[in-house]
Amino acid sequence: MKIAVFCYNFKHYKSQLGLQNLLYHEHRPSLVLGADRVDLNFYKSKIRITPRDLFLHHPKDICSRYDLNYHAIRHNSQATANLIKENDIDLGIILGSRILKKHIIDSFNVGVLNLHPGILPDNRGLDTIKWAIIKKIKQGVTSHLIDSNIDRGRLLDVQAIDIYRDDTLLDLYMRILNKEQRMLIESLEILGNNFDINSLELLSNGENYHRSVPVEIESDLFNMFETYKKEFTKGD
Repeated sequence: MKIAVFCYNFKHYKSQLGLQNLLYHEHRPSLVLGADRVDLNFYKSKIRITPRDLFLHHPKDICSRYDLNYHAIRHNSQATANLIKENDIDLGIILGSRILKKHIIDSFNVGVLNLHPGILPDNRGLDTIKWAIIKKIKQGVTSHLIDSNIDRGRLLDVQAIDIYRDDTLLDLYMRILNKEQRMLIESLEILGNNFDINSLELLSNGENYHRSVPVEIESDLFNMFETYKKEFTKGD
C-alpha cells in the first residue's frame, strides 16, 4: 500500500513520532506533505496539558535522512491533489494537519486515516481530554477514515486508555499519544489485508463539535479531574 503523510512544516512532536514509528515498522511513505504554520484566531483554553521544550527534528530533516519525498506545501492546494494522483497514493495518514477538503480526500485510492484523541462520536473537536473529564466519558483514541465532516467518516477501531489515581493531565496526554501510535500501525495492518472499507461502520453524528473549554468551566477542571479519577480508575 502506497501511503502519504500529512504533517507540519515545522518541528512538531506528533509529526516526528509518527514518521519514526512508520519507518520502524517498515511503512515507508511515498510522499510527506508538510504544511506551514497557520495562526488560528479562536479562543484557546488556559490549562496546558502538553510538554514544553522537547528535543525535536524538523520533518524535512527526517525525510532527508531517510531519503523520503518531502514537499513543503499547502495541504488543501490543487498541487497537493495532483501529487497524490500522480504518485497513485492509496492512503493518506494525518500526523499534523488542519481540516482536509473533499477534493484532497477523494484524491486517494482508499482514503485518509486519522487517529482522533477521543472516543467518537461522543468526543468530537478540540480539548478532548478536558471534555472527557467534564462530561465523565472514557478517555481513548478512535481510528477512522475521514470524510468531509469533522471527526466523522468510517470507524476502524476505538480503544480506551487506563486511568490511575495519581495521573496528571500530562499523563493522559502522553498515554493517548502513545495509544495513537500503536493504533496507527494496527490500522495499517487492517487496511493492508485487502479490507473492504465499505464494510466499515459509518460514525454517527454523536455530540456537537466541541470547541476549546471556556474559562468558566475550565476554572473547576482540577476538582472535576479528581472526581473523574475516582470514578474511572480500575482497582485501588
